[in-house]
Amino acid sequence: MLRIGFKASMVAAVAAAGLLAACSSGGGSSSSSPAPSSSGAPTSSSAPTTSAAPMDITIGVSFYTERIPIYATMHEGVQAKADELGVNVVFTDANGEAATQSDQLANFVTKGVAAIICSPADATALVPAYKAARDAGVFMISAGNKVADDQEDAFVGPDLVDYAKQTMDKLIEAIGGKGDIMIISGPPQIAFVQLQQMGWDASLAAHPDVKVIATGVDDDLSPAKALDVATSLLSANPSVKGIMSSTDNISVGVIQAMEGLGIDPATVATAGWDAQADAVKLVAEGKYTLTLSYLAYKWGEVALQTAVDMVNGKMPASHYVTTPGLFIDKANAATLTPDQISGKTAL
Repeated sequence: MLRIGFKASMVAAVAAAGLLAACSSGGGSSSSSPAPSSSGAPTSSSAPTTSAAPMDITIGVSFYTERIPIYATMHEGVQAKADELGVNVVFTDANGEAATQSDQLANFVTKGVAAIICSPADATALVPAYKAARDAGVFMISAGNKVADDQEDAFVGPDLVDYAKQTMDKLIEAIGGKGDIMIISGPPQIAFVQLQQMGWDASLAAHPDVKVIATGVDDDLSPAKALDVATSLLSANPSVKGIMSSTDNISVGVIQAMEGLGIDPATVATAGWDAQADAVKLVAEGKYTLTLSYLAYKWGEVALQTAVDMVNGKMPASHYVTTPGLFIDKANAATLTPDQISGKTAL
């Protein structure tokens, strides 16, 4: 089993915190590349290359919830790569419930899968399920969110700390380098939220004229909850210049809150992640400043290829198989195709 560390700051944050993933209760469906580089972001230098695979490999996939568009797109990428390689995939969806996910990982082991791709819901709660799978000889590959390095066999995904720093840098640039901002994040036990915070903090430390005057949490990662949270925060802080959100779902709710309060969204800089279709539309309309695409289709392909390679004895060069992303703003939102935004086709 591969045990290679990454950035010390990231390892420390992850080891101390609970992380998020999803898997569907009930049965899944079965089936029989370098990604484009991001604007100002690292490229996927450690991504695996396509390799042949035996027909009898089955991979379990446990996403956070496909109610969030990025996971649905990753599902498509995983399935496409599985079809290409001729391996079987079983998908589950835990709707963000760690207990449900733990049961589903155990069920994967019982079914005899060779590897599991998982976006863990909680680092502490999922460790026993990860350990049981690995003790049974099943490779555990985290994607999107993670547990501590020594509890998993590999992590596939973007450098979340670096992207978070870049996103905050861009938001600060949009407000002119100074002023008051708010942050609305996802649940604090989720890995990507913790790693986002590290990147945001790094950017804010370099911009002393920017002040975070209010924060909120959207436990559901839903526009409806974000609408309530943002309405409360904006009512108390109507002159805020920028709002950072963990995801586009939150940002959509933030923009709805501004419109409900009579605030022109074009006058407040906003940023988030996922590049889902409704958010990209808002960017093109000038209501949303920027979003980050994880190129989720390609991300899913890389995750599946990594799992198959590991089953076939080809370990990744690093514990972290990094995947790129793409920032989307008013300059490119109207020209990018959905397939380019998802990573299904090259830019």
